[in-house]
Amino acid sequence: MTKIENKIFDWIRKNIILIFLGAITILGIVIHLCGIDFKSDDYNSFLYPWWVGIKSSGVQGLATQIGNYNIPYQIITYLFTLTPLGPLYSYKVLSIAFDFVLALSAALLVYSFDSKKSYLKPVLTYGLVFCSMTVVLNSSFWAQCDSIYVSFILLSIYFLKKEKNIQSFVMLGIAFAFKLQAVFILPVFLFYYVCTRKTSILHFLIIPAVDFVMCLPAIILGRNPLDIITIYAEQTDYGKLIQMNCPNIYAFMCEGNDMNNYYLFKTLSIVLTITVLGAGLCMLIYKRTDLTDKQNFLLASIWTVFTCIIFLSSMHERYAYLLDILTIIYAVVNVKRVWLPIVCNLVSLRGYCYYLFAYDVLDIKITAIVYIAVYAYVSYIFLKDVVMNGKKMNEKLQIKTA
Repeated sequence: MTKIENKIFDWIRKNIILIFLGAITILGIVIHLCGIDFKSDDYNSFLYPWWVGIKSSGVQGLATQIGNYNIPYQIITYLFTLTPLGPLYSYKVLSIAFDFVLALSAALLVYSFDSKKSYLKPVLTYGLVFCSMTVVLNSSFWAQCDSIYVSFILLSIYFLKKEKNIQSFVMLGIAFAFKLQAVFILPVFLFYYVCTRKTSILHFLIIPAVDFVMCLPAIILGRNPLDIITIYAEQTDYGKLIQMNCPNIYAFMCEGNDMNNYYLFKTLSIVLTITVLGAGLCMLIYKRTDLTDKQNFLLASIWTVFTCIIFLSSMHERYAYLLDILTIIYAVVNVKRVWLPIVCNLVSLRGYCYYLFAYDVLDIKITAIVYIAVYAYVSYIFLKDVVMNGKKMNEKLQIKTA
């Protein structure tokens, strides 16, 4: 081997992680571009008409609600109408850009959890998230924007673990301003508040305050401030369907187009979910569980989000997006139970394929059996590894509310 060849191989060896990062980014971009021209039913029925309405109304149109997404997304959509991209590419460019942010946020969170501060796990996390098929299908095929709110949730967790509480709750407020599903992670922050006493109840007021600030441009133009609340309230009743292609417990109770007893199941599901989460909180308090511990926090987050998905009615298949990302992070951080993100992402993939391509690879009731079994196991390891055997708080808690 010549000296030049030796130098080349030495350079490759020294920069292998950087080379892998570049290669996985290029691969991810290529995969995303495969769906860039795909038009989903959501795009044809909702996103495109919203674009037309927002574009024709101009900036003054922000004073009225167009579509059923929150005001900040409508503002961003208006800004994109001023560009030459057009509706399809605008929606997808925004979502794909946040796929990058999502992957980087996940990598940053993993890096913060790693005591060795190695770049291998963060780069691996970045690649797994950015090239995940559900992430790709969500943005480049479906033109959905779930990567936006999940990105800010991950950043919120990152700042929380750094004990930068104001920054953490600001990020959580931004996440909530984009998607109501950000509330799935809220119980974990409540658990953290009660168990560690490192935050203040006042920090939770930052969430609606940030939402209000992000909606302020539309309010200045004449929008009723109450729209900030009513938009999400109306979203919860959209379609009035008990189950919406999510393989949770309601897959056994009704068909996807069943509207009978909708309000009965809605109320029941909320009470049931709060009861289960409340039981989890009581156990964490009784056992003095230390949620500053990364293992405890990640498993508690997965269990909490999973609980919401399994027991709440009217869940879409996309609402498991946060769960899928959290399980990837958990598997990389702990280098165990690798099967968990694989199964969860495959279940989500089944729902995506059914909606986008009308391909029912597995009956939803069979999928629900698998999903509920996985939830049962997650509940078991939550009880065993977090509640019973997880790291405990010291007898004298150090109170910090800055």
